[in-house]
Amino acid sequence: MNLISFLVALAAAVIALPAAAQAGSRAPDCSKARDPARCEARETAREACKEMRGSARRRCMEERMPPPDCSKARDAEKCAAAVAAHEACKGKSGPLQRQCLREQMKPRK
Repeated sequence: MNLISFLVALAAAVIALPAAAQAGSRAPDCSKARDPARCEARETAREACKEMRGSARRRCMEERMPPPDCSKARDAEKCAAAVAAHEACKGKSGPLQRQCLREQMKPRK
């Protein structure tokens, strides 16, 4: 009987483990991030948009996030082009946004 009780307790602990791990790992340490200000803004945006789902959440997050600091990027020119493309395509979603981004990011000749 002791073995069965032990196995039941072990199974319950294994089932509860993922939920316990998720609860503590939610907020990253922004002081260690490459861009701490953007990390803090992302956490603030997540909190503000946590009740939303799908495209409404995506829009909410985009509105609250500052653009990346391209001076810290490996390829600052490419980063600046991506920021400009996202600004040009703001308000579009789905296939229209992807098409717009492709057009904006085409290499200029």
